Amino acid sequence: MDKRAMANQLLADFGKTLTVQNLTLDAATNSCVLVFDGELLLNIEFDAVVERLVFSIYLDELPKEGAEPLLRELMGANLYWHRTRGATLCLEEGTGGVILLYSRNVAGLDGASLETIVENLLQQAEKWRGRILAFSSAAAAPVALPADTGAFAPVYG
Repeated sequence: MDKRAMANQLLADFGKTLTVQNLTLDAATNSCVLVFDGELLLNIEFDAVVERLVFSIYLDELPKEGAEPLLRELMGANLYWHRTRGATLCLEEGTGGVILLYSRNVAGLDGASLETIVENLLQQAEKWRGRILAFSSAAAAPVALPADTGAFAPVYG
Protein backbone atom coordinates (compact mmCIF):
# COMPACT_ATOMS: atom_id res chain seq x y z
CA MET A 1 0.00 0.00 0.00
CA ASP A 2 1.38 3.43 -0.88
CA LYS A 3 1.98 5.87 1.97
CA ARG A 4 -0.78 8.31 0.98
CA ALA A 5 -3.29 5.47 1.03
CA MET A 6 -1.93 4.41 4.43
CA ALA A 7 -2.34 7.97 5.70
CA ASN A 8 -5.92 8.07 4.45
CA GLN A 9 -6.70 4.76 6.16
CA LEU A 10 -5.22 6.01 9.44
CA LEU A 11 -7.26 9.20 9.19
CA ALA A 12 -10.46 7.35 8.31
CA ASP A 13 -10.03 5.08 11.34
CA PHE A 14 -9.22 8.06 13.56
CA GLY A 15 -12.26 9.85 12.20
CA LYS A 16 -14.46 6.97 13.31
CA THR A 17 -13.04 7.33 16.82
CA LEU A 18 -14.04 11.01 16.72
CA THR A 19 -17.39 10.20 15.03
CA VAL A 20 -16.25 12.12 11.95
CA GLN A 21 -17.33 10.24 8.86
CA ASN A 22 -15.07 10.00 5.81
CA LEU A 23 -12.05 11.79 7.27
CA THR A 24 -9.50 11.77 4.44
CA LEU A 25 -6.88 13.98 2.86
CA ASP A 26 -8.21 16.47 0.34
CA ALA A 27 -7.09 15.48 -3.16
CA ALA A 28 -5.99 19.00 -4.10
CA THR A 29 -4.21 20.05 -0.89
CA ASN A 30 -3.19 16.67 0.57
CA SER A 31 -4.54 17.91 3.90
CA CYS A 32 -7.50 17.93 6.24
CA VAL A 33 -8.51 20.14 9.14
CA LEU A 34 -10.08 19.15 12.45
CA VAL A 35 -11.62 21.71 14.81
CA PHE A 36 -11.51 21.00 18.55
CA ASP A 37 -13.53 22.94 21.12
CA GLY A 38 -14.55 25.38 18.41
CA GLU A 39 -11.19 27.16 18.47
CA LEU A 40 -8.22 24.84 17.98
CA LEU A 41 -7.69 24.05 14.31
CA LEU A 42 -5.47 21.05 13.71
CA ASN A 43 -4.18 20.90 10.16
CA ILE A 44 -2.90 17.48 9.04
CA GLU A 45 -0.97 17.45 5.78
CA PHE A 46 0.63 14.59 3.88
CA ASP A 47 4.15 15.46 2.70
CA ALA A 48 4.55 13.11 -0.26
CA VAL A 49 8.27 13.79 -0.74
CA VAL A 50 9.24 12.29 2.62
CA GLU A 51 6.03 10.27 3.16
CA ARG A 52 5.11 11.87 6.46
CA LEU A 53 2.14 13.53 8.11
CA VAL A 54 2.71 17.10 9.26
CA PHE A 55 0.49 18.31 12.10
CA SER A 56 0.15 22.03 12.80
CA ILE A 57 -1.92 24.24 15.07
CA TYR A 58 -1.95 28.03 14.84
CA LEU A 59 -1.77 29.34 18.42
CA ASP A 60 -1.88 33.13 18.34
CA GLU A 61 0.10 36.19 17.28
CA LEU A 62 3.05 37.51 19.22
CA PRO A 63 2.53 40.89 20.86
CA LYS A 64 3.65 43.70 18.55
CA GLU A 65 5.91 45.17 21.24
CA GLY A 66 8.02 43.61 23.98
CA ALA A 67 7.82 40.01 22.76
CA GLU A 68 11.47 39.17 23.51
CA PRO A 69 10.85 37.48 26.90
CA LEU A 70 8.10 35.35 25.38
CA LEU A 71 10.29 34.44 22.40
CA ARG A 72 13.06 33.38 24.78
CA GLU A 73 10.59 31.17 26.63
CA LEU A 74 9.32 29.62 23.38
CA MET A 75 12.84 28.98 22.12
CA GLY A 76 13.86 27.47 25.45
CA ALA A 77 10.88 25.13 25.28
CA ASN A 78 12.02 23.96 21.85
CA LEU A 79 15.46 22.88 23.06
CA TYR A 80 15.39 19.10 22.78
CA TRP A 81 11.59 19.49 22.70
CA HIS A 82 11.64 19.07 26.49
CA ARG A 83 8.63 21.33 27.12
CA THR A 84 6.68 20.61 23.95
CA ARG A 85 6.40 16.80 24.02
CA GLY A 86 8.27 16.50 20.73
CA ALA A 87 6.56 19.33 18.86
CA THR A 88 8.22 22.55 17.72
CA LEU A 89 7.01 26.09 18.34
CA CYS A 90 7.51 28.10 15.15
CA LEU A 91 7.13 31.73 14.11
CA GLU A 92 5.35 32.68 10.90
CA GLU A 93 7.32 35.82 10.06
CA GLY A 94 4.75 37.46 7.82
CA THR A 95 2.00 37.49 10.45
CA GLY A 96 3.86 37.09 13.74
CA GLY A 97 1.80 33.97 14.34
CA VAL A 98 3.09 31.18 16.56
CA ILE A 99 2.48 27.67 15.21
CA LEU A 100 2.89 24.35 16.99
CA LEU A 101 4.31 21.80 14.53
CA TYR A 102 4.97 18.06 14.62
CA SER A 103 5.69 15.52 11.89
CA ARG A 104 5.88 11.76 11.75
CA ASN A 105 6.64 9.25 8.99
CA VAL A 106 3.47 7.43 7.94
CA ALA A 107 5.21 4.04 8.10
CA GLY A 108 5.81 4.58 11.83
CA LEU A 109 2.18 5.33 12.65
CA ASP A 110 -0.71 3.20 13.77
CA GLY A 111 -4.11 4.12 15.17
CA ALA A 112 -2.95 4.33 18.78
CA SER A 113 0.12 6.46 18.00
CA LEU A 114 -1.94 8.83 15.83
CA GLU A 115 -4.41 9.29 18.67
CA THR A 116 -1.58 9.92 21.15
CA ILE A 117 0.02 12.48 18.83
CA VAL A 118 -3.23 14.40 18.46
CA GLU A 119 -3.90 14.31 22.22
CA ASN A 120 -0.37 15.56 22.97
CA LEU A 121 -0.62 18.32 20.36
CA LEU A 122 -3.95 19.52 21.72
CA GLN A 123 -2.60 19.59 25.28
CA GLN A 124 0.49 21.48 24.18
CA ALA A 125 -1.56 23.88 22.05
CA GLU A 126 -3.81 24.73 24.98
CA LYS A 127 -0.80 25.20 27.26
CA TRP A 128 1.18 27.43 24.89
CA ARG A 129 -1.84 29.37 23.62
CA GLY A 130 -2.65 30.12 27.25
CA ARG A 131 0.92 31.21 27.89
CA ILE A 132 0.92 33.53 24.86
CA LEU A 133 -2.42 35.05 25.87
CA ALA A 134 -1.27 35.53 29.47
CA PHE A 135 1.93 37.21 28.29
CA SER A 136 0.02 39.42 25.84
CA SER A 137 -2.49 40.42 28.53
CA ALA A 138 0.27 41.25 31.01
CA ALA A 139 2.16 43.25 28.39
CA ALA A 140 -0.97 45.21 27.47
CA ALA A 141 -1.96 45.97 31.08
CA PRO A 142 -1.21 49.48 32.22
CA VAL A 143 1.68 49.77 34.64
CA ALA A 144 0.56 50.99 38.05
CA LEU A 145 2.51 54.03 39.11
CA PRO A 146 3.32 54.64 42.77
CA ALA A 147 0.94 56.97 44.56
CA ASP A 148 2.09 60.59 44.67
CA THR A 149 2.67 61.59 48.29
CA GLY A 150 3.28 65.18 47.33
CA ALA A 151 6.62 65.32 49.13
CA PHE A 152 9.96 65.16 47.38
CA ALA A 153 12.21 62.50 48.88
CA PRO A 154 15.74 62.61 47.45
CA VAL A 155 17.52 59.33 46.97
CA TYR A 156 21.19 59.18 47.89
CA GLY A 157 23.63 56.45 47.23
